Amino acid sequence: MLSIWGSKGNYSYVTARVKAKKSLLISKDNYPKLLLMDLNEIGRFLGETQYKVEMTELATKYDGVNLIELGTSKNLARVFKDILNYSEGDLQQMLESYLSRWDIWNIKTVLRGKFYGASAEDIQEDIVAAGKLSEEYINTLIALDSVEDVLKEIRNKEGLAIPDEAVAEYNATKTLAPLEDHLDKVYYQDALGCIKCSNRAERLFKQFLRKEVDVTNLMTLMKLKKEGISPERPERYFIEGGEELEVKTLVALSRAETMDQMVSELTKYSFYAEIKDALEEFKQNGSLTSVSLAMQRHLLRQTEKFSHIYPLSILPIVDYMLRKKQEVDNIRIIARCKESDLGPDQIKKLLVM
Repeated sequence: MLSIWGSKGNYSYVTARVKAKKSLLISKDNYPKLLLMDLNEIGRFLGETQYKVEMTELATKYDGVNLIELGTSKNLARVFKDILNYSEGDLQQMLESYLSRWDIWNIKTVLRGKFYGASAEDIQEDIVAAGKLSEEYINTLIALDSVEDVLKEIRNKEGLAIPDEAVAEYNATKTLAPLEDHLDKVYYQDALGCIKCSNRAERLFKQFLRKEVDVTNLMTLMKLKKEGISPERPERYFIEGGEELEVKTLVALSRAETMDQMVSELTKYSFYAEIKDALEEFKQNGSLTSVSLAMQRHLLRQTEKFSHIYPLSILPIVDYMLRKKQEVDNIRIIARCKESDLGPDQIKKLLVM
């Protein structure tokens, strides 16, 4: 069919399938029940939901937190791959570009695992093979011995070229930030460049991705200020293409003398009202968790708004994907907190719904 994007794609079919999948998401009413369950009970609960296939397959080898984390990650990858595989035309191309974020996620996960000496099993629990890179290829990366070996392998992969400057900076600083920053920049540059903006739906989708860039840059800015870092070239830390926060603005904010001064400059932006309380909490206890959670909620509200405007477009599909990912994040947070003996009230503050 001729879609809202101006070229052929099976939008009616895919959005109908996604609507059915959305009905399977865990309802808000179930979260208070999950908070009162132990790990075994959570595992059994998931085995009666859309996670049944993965939980059943993995139950003979894993249990507890490991079963929950691996089962939810594999389910997330399978669901996203399914959506991509039964989409066609421009829809498939844009979804493929959007889902390549998981390639970046997986590479960063492997690099961090190697950097901190994590076991292959621990790394695999956080892998979501929903992008172009196959699970088999990711496992070959996991099997390598060091960060340097992983870099050597992925630098030969088309579309993942990491410049010598980033590698040199990693070698000089012995931090992964230069490598991770480059990968994030490549992702957003490619994803934003894939959207033609020939109609309102495309513009809304691009606007949302640019808001994601704002969120990513804002969190980078907050980390720099928290750690008291004033780099000589702060622009290297930020991604071009934000909706409201231009790189030059972020550079100016990074040079604010105090945290209060920086926060006061943020009052002029549209997202400030939604993160105001979180920023005050950050100023009091120095924790960025509340700011991160507030920004995630802000993004979810944005997708909820635009997903209803153009029901036969990529917008409701992206909305579902974000909500599915957030559900998996919530489940994993609950499981990890249960393992650490945190109480329901403490865990509830860490969830995004």
